[in-house]
Parts: sequence; structure tokens; C-alpha cells
Amino acid sequence: MHQPIQPVARGRRWPFQLGLLVVGLAVVALIRIVVIVDQTESAYVTEFGKPVRLLNEPGLHFKWPHQSRRGFDKRLRVDTPPAREMLTRDKKNLEVAWYASWRIDDVERFLRSVRTMPEASARLDEMAGSIVATELGRHDLAQLVREGPDSALGTMMIDVSRRVADQARQEYGLEVRDVRLRRLNYPEEVRTAVFEQIRSERKRVAAATRAEGESQARTIRSAAERERAQIVAKAEADAARLLGEGEAESTRIANEAHAADPEFYKFLKTLDTYRGALDKRTTLILSAESDFLRLLTKGPTTPELPLGPVATGASTTGTAPPRGPATGGPRP
Repeated sequence: MHQPIQPVARGRRWPFQLGLLVVGLAVVALIRIVVIVDQTESAYVTEFGKPVRLLNEPGLHFKWPHQSRRGFDKRLRVDTPPAREMLTRDKKNLEVAWYASWRIDDVERFLRSVRTMPEASARLDEMAGSIVATELGRHDLAQLVREGPDSALGTMMIDVSRRVADQARQEYGLEVRDVRLRRLNYPEEVRTAVFEQIRSERKRVAAATRAEGESQARTIRSAAERERAQIVAKAEADAARLLGEGEAESTRIANEAHAADPEFYKFLKTLDTYRGALDKRTTLILSAESDFLRLLTKGPTTPELPLGPVATGASTTGTAPPRGPATGGPRP
């Protein structure tokens, strides 16, 4: 049989409850005096809202129970405020968007000036926007959008970063690493008209360039035609000169050959005349007494045999004798 449970006396509970209370108070006190600082942040110990001690080293630190802890993220932050409309020196309205990378550098100055991260971002955006607008108003649009080393955009943003960094450090205790543009464009409501104007300007430039190219092409073609005419004329003159020299040389050689043996020369020229006049398509009806056939019928046995107009014509011109009107052959 089970023994009945004896009720615990009420007076025996208070030491246990007192121990729990002491342990609880100790835990609460420990929580109130221990400060844990992460490696990504800095912490300030404040007393009734007034900063009394800065904790930069990560780890465990201690404070009085009535004091409070306030942490600040010291990692690099990047703000991307919305785009704003600004004017260049030549009064061009542009939509400008930028970003700024920064972190807390002087926590004490930060607490005295802005106190919270959202407020620091807002003030830094206003400061950067004012400086960007000032620097943008010192340059024309053509200087900013120009490519290569002549562009003023890179130098302008270096000046903007330097000015923002100096002012933010002095006023808010912030370290601004960089300020750069994200977008530089015309506002949306005028962008279509601006693009159309750019297209018209490009078309005008293209037409002017094309007209200049056509003018230069005509000039080049005219010069080429003149040069071609000069070259052709010189070539024709050289050809006529060489042809005349060749004919003269040919005549000289022929005269020398004729003077060396006139009868043999007449004989050869007569054979050439036969070769040119008699072929498979030619039919001659001549008398046997014809001077043209005398060489074929009697042979060159008689030195004084006249060859008539054939030999004479052959020795001077080297062409065939004229043909008769009825038969198409040589005249008898």
C-alpha cells in the first residue's frame, strides 16, 4: 500500500523562494552591468542620456546598472537617394542620380549632431545634392558627356567627393568614402523631344558630311579623268612615234634588201603576192600570157623578164595587184 503524502509545511518554502529571488536579482544585475560589443559596431555608455564612455574594442565590457548602452554600426553604408533635376552652366535641365558610401567615424560628434542613422542619411543626401548641383552648374553639358580624357565628369565627381567628405567629417563625424553618379539624363517629360532634336541634328550633320564627300569625290574623279586623258594621249603619241620608227626601219631594211639583189627581191615579192592572192576560195581565169602568171608558166629563167605591175607593186607596197571587175581575179 502507498504511504500517504504528507503536506509540506508552509514555513519551509520561504528559503527556496528567497534563493530564487536572489538568483534572479543577480542575473538582472549581471545583464544590467555587462556590455557586449560586436566587432561591426561601436558602443557608447550613456548616463541619463549623456554619453560618458566610448567602447570601440569588441568583447565584454562593464557599466553601472543605472547606465545604458547605445550601439552604432561602423560598417560601410551606401545611400542611393532618388534622382533630382539640376541645371548645367548652359541652362540644360538634367535628371541626376548619385550614390554615397559612408560610415561613422567620430561617434561623439555624430551623437552631438545627428544622433540617428536615418537622420545622418537624410542630412548627407541634402549635403551631397547641394554640392553636386553647385559643381554641375560650373560645366556645360558638352563638357560632361564628352568621351575620353577631355571629359569634365570625372574631375567634377572627384571634387564633389572631396567637398562632401570634408564637410561631413567636420559637421556630422561621418567618413564619406566616395560619391559617384548613377545616372545623368534628361527629364522624362522632355526626353522624347530632346532625342528627336538630337536625331535631326545628326541627320543634318550626316547630310553635310555626305555633300562634302560627294564634292570631294567629284574633284577626285575630275582629276583622275584629266590624268587618264594625259596618260592616254602620251601613250598614243608614243605608239605613233614607235609605229613611225618601225615603219621607217622596215622601209630601210627593205631598201637594203632590194639594193643587195633586186631580181631575187622581185622573185620573193612575187611569191608573196601569189601566196596572198591564190587560196582555196579564189578562182582566177587568166590568159597564159598574163604577166601575173608568167613566173608560174615560164619561171625566172630570163633575168630581163618584166614582171609588170605585179613586181612593181610588190616591191613598193607589198600588196596584191588589183582584181578585174568581172571575174574578181587580177587584171590580165
